[in-house]
Amino acid sequence: MQAQRASQRRDVFHTNFLTPPIVKECMLAIEKLANIKAVAQGGYPQGERGAQVLVDPELVDYLTSTLEKVGKVGVSCTQIPLLALEYEPPRTKSFKTVESSLRVDALGSAGFKISRTKLASLISAGDVRVNWSPVSKNGVTLKAGDVVSVSGMGRLKIGEIVTTRKGKYAVELIRYL
Repeated sequence: MQAQRASQRRDVFHTNFLTPPIVKECMLAIEKLANIKAVAQGGYPQGERGAQVLVDPELVDYLTSTLEKVGKVGVSCTQIPLLALEYEPPRTKSFKTVESSLRVDALGSAGFKISRTKLASLISAGDVRVNWSPVSKNGVTLKAGDVVSVSGMGRLKIGEIVTTRKGKYAVELIRYL
């Protein structure tokens, strides 16, 4: 709807912060529109939701002079440069596994420390996504850089993949904590 308004008015519109799956769906839908350009930006690398408020430069003076409460809590606003934004990078745990395939059920079960059968049932239930898109089959092949998310269990990034002498795959798995 905002994309249609942006196209009709030839103007810039902003949304609230969105979850990664919603961002993915929105970006795919907007790509189909010929005269619309969308940018998904959380304010810093891998940022999804702002802890510090990121605003359009045109709103800075207004917010710093008028925003005094959020709900019932008193607040004060000061402007800082984007490069001074403080954030904590996501905590991760990295480990390696050797698997006979790069299928989502093999790497996902190793990364989330559950059986392949359990992961297969989560895939069937629609609870598994690769790069924010739902997965419907166990045999989806993963590559370095892919992110596997399982509802209620978190995220897993596929790191470096090396083929062993015996034709298996030594895979670095990065689990977001």
